[in-house]
Amino acid sequence: FYGLLDYTKSFPDFSIPQRFEMVSPREGKAVLRELGDSLVGERNLLIYVHLPFCSSECVFCNAFPQKSNADIQKRYIESILEEIEIYRSSGIFEGRRVECLYLGGGTPTAFSASDIDRVILALRSATTFSESCSITCEAHSRDLLDNDRIEESARSGINRISIGCQTFDEQVLKSCRRVHRVSQVTKLIRDAQASGLRTNIDMMTGLPGQTLDGVKSDLAILGDVAPDSIEYMRHEIVNPLAISLYRNHPELLVDDEELFWMTYETHKWMEEKGYEQNGSFTGESYFPYRYHWLKGTPFLSFGCRSRSFTEGICCDKHEDLSLFFRIVGKGMPPIARVMRLNQEEKMYRSLFLSLQTADGLDSRAFETRFGQSSADSLSPVIDRLARFGCIEVDDSSIRLSRYGRYFVEDVCCFIVDEAIRRGGHETQFKRMPHSSGAFTERLSSKIKILGHG
Repeated sequence: FYGLLDYTKSFPDFSIPQRFEMVSPREGKAVLRELGDSLVGERNLLIYVHLPFCSSECVFCNAFPQKSNADIQKRYIESILEEIEIYRSSGIFEGRRVECLYLGGGTPTAFSASDIDRVILALRSATTFSESCSITCEAHSRDLLDNDRIEESARSGINRISIGCQTFDEQVLKSCRRVHRVSQVTKLIRDAQASGLRTNIDMMTGLPGQTLDGVKSDLAILGDVAPDSIEYMRHEIVNPLAISLYRNHPELLVDDEELFWMTYETHKWMEEKGYEQNGSFTGESYFPYRYHWLKGTPFLSFGCRSRSFTEGICCDKHEDLSLFFRIVGKGMPPIARVMRLNQEEKMYRSLFLSLQTADGLDSRAFETRFGQSSADSLSPVIDRLARFGCIEVDDSSIRLSRYGRYFVEDVCCFIVDEAIRRGGHETQFKRMPHSSGAFTERLSSKIKILGHG
């Protein structure tokens, strides 16, 4: 089990930072062609649009958003539209359809409804959307309350809203530089559902000053609010605001023991209430975009600091906004770096993604795809995870155990760590901890304490 101070998530997709190669602007078109070639035989796509602007930055945020600015945001939307056209002209959409569109941030609702509508219309003009296409927009409760955004969202084709709440504890929210009330969120959920939109609430554990009792109180509130889905994540300490806060107020840092039980209680509650999330998805009803992603559907991204991932290639866009503007303005894809997966890395990614669904990894399908069994090719990581009670293995599949599902983030990080070691990148290892066994031993000991070892 990774505690707060040691925990840096690599989740929900597989990535080896040491394997990325930088891409010059003049190489961007060649990489885009390579991205298109990797889609041969693929009919379905996912699309992600990154809208990294917020009115204020929250302590827990790991997206490093831009400060809201009307002029810059207007230029950003124009660049997104130009980028979509660059991809359309490359032919990458031909013969394919979009299963899900996800508008993330930042805070997409920091943009006007008309701006969001322009992006959706541009994508509809560039490619085909499936009849049942799920279109999700992340939102701040304040933006939805101040105007008719719920109705406007529904009219633009958005059919799912994801509201970032993180917690309902007012003191913790204050430490995180956030404000919202239970009554506001409840009204938004009711209004959205009445407009035909499915609803999601994002929540977190391990926030500054958060307690186990506070988490249990949040769960009771969620039971009353009753959104269609809930996603729980652990606080990742990467934001300089968080680091500064903990340096000045170390008493606000949640200790590992408390964090463990927060994670345990939230997943147990979610399981009892029938909510699915990473590690337990049986279908697309709770999180369509994520489910299809985990099932291996390739996704293309648009916007600064976004990532595309297909069968064998992963591309990141430029993080610097001015550079992003300049490159797109010259008609070139703003690709900053690329990771080309070798056969072994593809195997590890297959395990990484599949374990986040209830079905797990289909052993026969794996052997058909890669020409060798998962037991042989992935034995180092499978044997260790099985030995510590995180997975269940039989002749047909590899699935997370109950407690593997509860601590799916740790299992995923462990798989990445093992792939890094197998690839010979150990001496360049930057992320802490290097899980040589501490994770499995700590998690296993906790499970045994619970009487399920």
